[in-house]
Amino acid sequence: MMANLRRVGALALNTFREAVRDKVLYSILFFAGGVILLSLVLQQVTIGDQDKVVRSVGQGAIDLFGSIIAMFLGVSLIWKELERRTVYTILSKPISRWVFILGKYAGLMLTVAAEVGILLVVYTLLMTLQQGFPPPVVFVSVGLLLVELALLTAWATLFGAYSSPTTASAFILAVFVIGHLADDIWLYGSQADNEALRQVARALYWMLPNFEIFNIRDYAVHERPVPWDRVWPALGYGLAYTAAVLAGAVAVFRNKDIR
Repeated sequence: MMANLRRVGALALNTFREAVRDKVLYSILFFAGGVILLSLVLQQVTIGDQDKVVRSVGQGAIDLFGSIIAMFLGVSLIWKELERRTVYTILSKPISRWVFILGKYAGLMLTVAAEVGILLVVYTLLMTLQQGFPPPVVFVSVGLLLVELALLTAWATLFGAYSSPTTASAFILAVFVIGHLADDIWLYGSQADNEALRQVARALYWMLPNFEIFNIRDYAVHERPVPWDRVWPALGYGLAYTAAVLAGAVAVFRNKDIR
């Protein structure tokens, strides 16, 4: 078991090194940092509570670009190994397919966490200089964002394990949109006159993730106390759901014909 864990760690570090050399990653990171800096300009032209606008734009940029990196690096993760045929070299060694999937996933999560961490440092510095050091709720909100991105990355890994990047991108975008509209889908479905439509809405609600469970950005923007009664259930939900989706990705890749 310890040997397998070491192999997972080695694959994760190698995946992380490959990801940080990706020019697309730096482009997204640069653009995200630019959006956070742009929020300072918005303070000068916004009517109303400018400080809240700056906090909202800055935290929204961290959420958005973290999701973009998780989705589009995740769906291409396995495909790149197959396209370059490096997967044959890796699996020819005493490395199980589940070790390969978990190693790649862990490496991508390291990349996502590093990206979110850099953006959080930039945000914290800007807020400290302008409004004062952010309250604890901001860091708890980012922590829940990482749980959300862990689940999103697991879905991207699952789709990338059995389909091309184009198809997998369409699937993960659908999951992302539906996951953020889950509560609206439930509300719309419960009010629909058509029974079939109600059943479809309920099925989508229960089968696909509800990413809004992890969203406490409103508390962070308004600098309210941490809603721990929402944080702990969201953490448990995210970890359990992520484990289930990763198990599905392992099962799919185990049965995949890569010869």
